[in-house]
Amino acid sequence: MNWAERRKLTYIALVFLVLGLIAYGIFRQITSVTPTCYDLRRNGDEKGVDCGGTCLQYCPNELANPKVRWVRTFQMTSTVAQSIAYIEHNNATAGAQLVGYTFKLYDEKNTLIIERKGTTFLGPMGRTAIVETLIPTGNVTVARTTLTFTDPIVWEKIPSSYSQVVVKTDRTLIEPAETGTRLIATLENTARYNFSNVDVVAILYDREDNAITASKVLVPQLPALATQTVNFTWPFALPREAFRTEIVVRFNPFTAQTL
Repeated sequence: MNWAERRKLTYIALVFLVLGLIAYGIFRQITSVTPTCYDLRRNGDEKGVDCGGTCLQYCPNELANPKVRWVRTFQMTSTVAQSIAYIEHNNATAGAQLVGYTFKLYDEKNTLIIERKGTTFLGPMGRTAIVETLIPTGNVTVARTTLTFTDPIVWEKIPSSYSQVVVKTDRTLIEPAETGTRLIATLENTARYNFSNVDVVAILYDREDNAITASKVLVPQLPALATQTVNFTWPFALPREAFRTEIVVRFNPFTAQTL
């Protein structure tokens, strides 16, 4: 091969090299995707696949499940009961839109009477109560109740301002002899958030601070900077004197609206 032929081949190789580099650049532009929290890949500043970092969702096991402080079942009539689980979590900037749970009720022989499944939400840090009403128990006495979360809780980031929401309560206990027990509570929403479909739970305690009964009321609207009166009723007289009353206001940060 003479000098002219070698130079010709060199030119051809350079042309192919330039074309290849151009083609590779175009390919990278077409196939490269800006990292997002929904591309099913761990990229950007994520701590896991589409979670952690700047993503909305926390990664599994990044935050602990709520602590179940106690679970009780109260007979409302001879054949109908309601169960309540008192839970807490300390995540100031986390909430969960959909949490599955199961109550299981057992008799004194540890035989399962009935189980009740449900779903709820979890707001920011603090105390809350999950209540299941109108549970048919027949004529069997409930001796023990458990609550378990049925699926891993998917925590999402929410503004820390929700953990600072204050709903003040003022309550008066009325106990007519014939109609049972009634509790009137006045809620004062001091926050600049409008809440809808608010679960309000009343728990009555005896002198030893044992829960003796509970009730739940759904409040359709709890406007910002406003008050709301809520009535709780029980179709019986209390088994023991109520020494303390606790009102748990369960607002959903995922549906709240600001002023």
